[in-house]
Amino acid sequence: MKKCLVFGSLNLDYFYSVDHILNSKETQSARQMQCFCGGKGLNQAVALSQGGASVHFAGCLGQASSLLSDTLAHYHIDTQYLRSVDQPAGHAIIQIDRTGQNAILVYPGSNYAITSSQIDETLANFQTGDLLVIQNEINRLEELIHKAHERGLIIALNPSPTPADPGQLPLNEIDLLFINEVEGAFFSDQIEPEAILDYFAKVFPHTQVILTLGDQGSCLQEGRKRIFLLCCPVEVVDTVGAGDTFTGFFLAAKLAGKSALDCLAIATAASACAVTKKGASASIPALAEAQTLLNQYHDYLWSKKTEITF
Repeated sequence: MKKCLVFGSLNLDYFYSVDHILNSKETQSARQMQCFCGGKGLNQAVALSQGGASVHFAGCLGQASSLLSDTLAHYHIDTQYLRSVDQPAGHAIIQIDRTGQNAILVYPGSNYAITSSQIDETLANFQTGDLLVIQNEINRLEELIHKAHERGLIIALNPSPTPADPGQLPLNEIDLLFINEVEGAFFSDQIEPEAILDYFAKVFPHTQVILTLGDQGSCLQEGRKRIFLLCCPVEVVDTVGAGDTFTGFFLAAKLAGKSALDCLAIATAASACAVTKKGASASIPALAEAQTLLNQYHDYLWSKKTEITF
């Protein structure tokens, strides 16, 4: 099996339960505060590990963030490429009102402390065919993509949050692109899922695109082939981290040599498990749990799947 490197973000997510989202000049007492480990880099690394992959993590660990490094260790993720920096840890302040609406303030902190030398020193330990998993929550992302591409790494990108400029990221150097409908519309200027996929098939024909569609399922596009798969009908508690779970489990299955359909199916089941629990990394299931749910809905998913060649 090829080596897998997640080069990404680590955040402490502070959730505050409030009566209503604060207005300008307003002070309010929160009913409850909870702290969870997050950051798309950490979430996807945990999902990869839970999905059965051996994972290396690179990034920058800020001040007073031992909870983040302890979480990586708990999931048996190799942190030899993780650097400690004298900066505040990345974190998010999340208000959640009584109706479930939220307002989120994210501070990148140490996630923006990555240097060119750290990129070079880390990538020197990986070679052609190894997998690099990245998101858009760290600095020097374009540089990282270029250097990884030059070394022949397989690059999987989840461009979330979307950049200010659609042309900012060199998508022509990406091998696997994980996007939702909002991100797909941002890059393609299209709204309908098939129109989004048509855009990527035309502009980036060599990129495998995985488009997630929320409760409508997901689609994988590879070359001139598309596979549509519905989601597992479960009771939704919290959707935070579901996309990262999907990405991690898909890539873990791919590393294990599974077919495109099998990768899509286990990712579907894993993300369904995740939405039945609260939290981001805390909601990511073990492989056995995801497989159990997939077995339960296997016949349903296979009877509804669509495969087309265009």
